Amino acid sequence: MNGFVAEALRVRRNLAWSSAVGLGYLVLYLWAIQNLILAFDRDLTRFVPVPSVQVVPDWTDRMFEPIAPFYYESVIAIYPVNHVTLLVSPLNLAMGLVLTALVALNVAVALQVVRTGIACRRSFAGVLGALPGFLTGFACCVPTFALVLGAQFTLALIALRSWFFPFALAAMLLSLAWNARRGRRLAAPASLGLSRAASPVP
Repeated sequence: MNGFVAEALRVRRNLAWSSAVGLGYLVLYLWAIQNLILAFDRDLTRFVPVPSVQVVPDWTDRMFEPIAPFYYESVIAIYPVNHVTLLVSPLNLAMGLVLTALVALNVAVALQVVRTGIACRRSFAGVLGALPGFLTGFACCVPTFALVLGAQFTLALIALRSWFFPFALAAMLLSLAWNARRGRRLAAPASLGLSRAASPVP
């Protein structure tokens, strides 16, 4: 598996596309869990200096406080420009980076599979496995869901929510291993055929 992944990352086009998709995924992930807030109807300059950074006084203790399963307290607030707030939780960010890396690797491997002529509808399935990761921010929306769906159904969703992050992680790991193994296995005959064609005929 590692050989095919390394081969995929050595192709500049694969690396560029996977990096772009990974960066986009990280931004969407932070927005989905409400660690990236875009409030264009709110003038932040009325409340805080922009740009500025604010750190919670007891951040070393609070950074490990879970708000919900796989969702932790933010300890840094960054106001880079007006209408944009970035809430930094080291653990949330670490989990987001793990999913981002797996998304990028899945994209690179899928592109390499297609590039070597092994086109398959399932090549990009690993990227879809990342979607449950967005739902790790469901706790932020619990009051709204409770009003719309009712308390009982909301509690059931909260119980299910704790599995979203590990499910996304497992889905992308399995897809990465499956695509890399399949790509290496199916690419071997092609490379063998090329080497035979290049060898002189006695």
